[in-house]
Amino acid sequence: MVTEKITQCMKPHGEEGFETIENMNENHKEISEYAFECIKVGENDSILDIGCGGGVNIEKFLKLTSGNVDGLDYSEVSVISSIKQNQNAINNKRCHIIQADVSSMPIDDESYDLVTAFETIYFWPDIKETFKEVFRIIKPGGQFMIAQGTDGNHPDDELWLATVEGMNLYTARELEKYLLDAGFKNAKSNVKKDDYILVVIAQK
Repeated sequence: MVTEKITQCMKPHGEEGFETIENMNENHKEISEYAFECIKVGENDSILDIGCGGGVNIEKFLKLTSGNVDGLDYSEVSVISSIKQNQNAINNKRCHIIQADVSSMPIDDESYDLVTAFETIYFWPDIKETFKEVFRIIKPGGQFMIAQGTDGNHPDDELWLATVEGMNLYTARELEKYLLDAGFKNAKSNVKKDDYILVVIAQK
């Protein structure tokens, strides 16, 4: 049971996957709230949430912009959950949920003003190259926001690395470097120190 739970973190699947997503929606609230404090959303911004999980952040962004807010996830369970969470916006053609891998997204160049990644880059393959793929789909002057529950100094980091399948952790400095190497003009880190929450925002 424990092994299955840990596997679910990387790619929710099966009936247990839906339970995992519900738990993530609850457990990631504080991270999401801090991230929304750090980012400025334009009233007409088009947004993509990568690793959209249960779709709760898509729902939040839909209230901040009149533009489209889409989601992408490679988990079928996550796609189903995000569609259910945002069915009205999907019916109104303001939201599309895509099942795909972040390392090769079926998305045109320069499609979005803002791309976000909440609690997901831990599991991205070849993160340096994947950041280049994210860079490709962002409009000039657009932003990429990463939000995660550790700044690389959390007391439980070693435990997570040892028990969660496929997990990698990054410090703010590492992420800033990878983002600049991918082509972004700048990258700024915000840390909620008492909770170790890290939000990095890069601009194209």
